[in-house]
Amino acid sequence: MHQQRVLAHINQRKREAMTCYTQALTEQPPNSHRVEKCLQKLLRALHKDRAHALSHYRHLLGSGGAGGLEAAASERPRTLERLVDIDRAVNQSMAMLKRYPELSTKLSQLMDDYIQALRSKDETPGSMLAMTEEAEATILDKYRMEIERKVSEKERQRLAEKQRKEQRAQEREKIREEKLRLEAKKMEAAYKQQQQQLQQQQQQQQQQQQQQAQQQQAQTQLPVSEQPQTQKQIELETQKDTEATRDYTEDVTITNSPQSTALPTVDDEAVQRAVEEVAAAVAHQEAEPKMQHVMAHDIGHGEPSYSVRREIYGSSGHEGKNVYFTLAFAGIALMAAVFVGVAVAKWKASRSPHAQGFVEVDQAVGQPITPEERHVANMQINGYENPTYKYFEVKE
Repeated sequence: MHQQRVLAHINQRKREAMTCYTQALTEQPPNSHRVEKCLQKLLRALHKDRAHALSHYRHLLGSGGAGGLEAAASERPRTLERLVDIDRAVNQSMAMLKRYPELSTKLSQLMDDYIQALRSKDETPGSMLAMTEEAEATILDKYRMEIERKVSEKERQRLAEKQRKEQRAQEREKIREEKLRLEAKKMEAAYKQQQQQLQQQQQQQQQQQQQQAQQQQAQTQLPVSEQPQTQKQIELETQKDTEATRDYTEDVTITNSPQSTALPTVDDEAVQRAVEEVAAAVAHQEAEPKMQHVMAHDIGHGEPSYSVRREIYGSSGHEGKNVYFTLAFAGIALMAAVFVGVAVAKWKASRSPHAQGFVEVDQAVGQPITPEERHVANMQINGYENPTYKYFEVKE
């Protein structure tokens, strides 16, 4: 549809230019300036038709690779025929000018240069400016070869880009495999190290268990007198030694004291010997075997102990004073906020229009808003009645 509109517009321009050119030539006497302008207009219209034909052919060549080349190949004969017709029309217009020798001598060379300038705008080589069928076919072949070269270049670039992408993908795959292999090695090494640590821990636990078993076995094989005493037994024996030493000292003091008011004297050497004898006796004393149900344990509950804490009343009084100060400050702040709020409310009320004696009036009640309503109001003043309302009033 677009192609048809463009062709119709170009044909209309050609017809108008041809009419102007023929009328300018038939004038008596002919005006060379008007003939020049009309001929240039005709040549521009013909060149527009030629440029459109070449542009459409190049568009077909560059649209879609192989499919575009096939479409351009099928369109090539029609395009070549159209170009030949345009060249024939140009030659005929120049031949019409040659019928008038005076005009031909003035305008022929000028129009030839004008035609060459127009043909040079569509990038036509200088050697192909001759308006023949072979020259036009050469131009079409030149365009086709350029497009084929561009298509082949694009295909080559596409293949090269595809190869580069495949190569990059292979390199990325190799890098990924290398990373996976390194991670697998690291995981394997970490697993082996963890297994070795677990084995070492198990061996240490086994050695500790064996040592504990040997110690328990050695303790069970010792006689009762050689078994190690518990902390409770050692404390009881120490207490017994202390009591025995104290009793012996008191006896010695009583026996050696005279029946007089003189101060009592104690033989230190005798006391020291007595203490050494008691300690030697306790050391050589064999431990009495105890039943299992009456033996003391290392972990046990001692006698309950009690402690008394005195509460200091000075701190509570200080806290009470702080509470009173806080409540007093909060009350003062609340009263200040109430006073400020009341003052702000009074100030706003004093500045309101109602307080100043103004009354807001609805302007839409007293007068119409739109020009139509104003016109209806004026008509009603002059005795106009709405037929709709009148109809309902009569019906009622």
